[in-house]
Amino acid sequence: MGRARDRWEELSSAMEQQDEATIVDLYSADAVWLEPQNPPHETNLLIQAYLNSWLQAREDVDITTKRLLESDDGTTLAVEWAVSYIAGGRRWNALPRSSWLEIDDDGLIRYQRDYY
Repeated sequence: MGRARDRWEELSSAMEQQDEATIVDLYSADAVWLEPQNPPHETNLLIQAYLNSWLQAREDVDITTKRLLESDDGTTLAVEWAVSYIAGGRRWNALPRSSWLEIDDDGLIRYQRDYY
């Protein structure tokens, strides 16, 4: 147990540190990430490229985890979180988000769906 929770903690930390090398290593090669108002991000490399672009436009990223709900086997996680950052010359504070994560047999994120 705890695998999905571990990946979330690593992902949120990598985003705060703007560590794109770690981000790509957290997703399986055939991962899919879905979010509102964007086409699906498919494969770990396209997910990394998108997040790198998103992070390059932001500074001082801070992610606060509000709630976690993990399956008994540790392969699925629902997380409620908030993100704060500086972009466009102003500070954006505590923007609410939620995510579903599914982990594969190797402990990598194979599916992520974000809501905001």
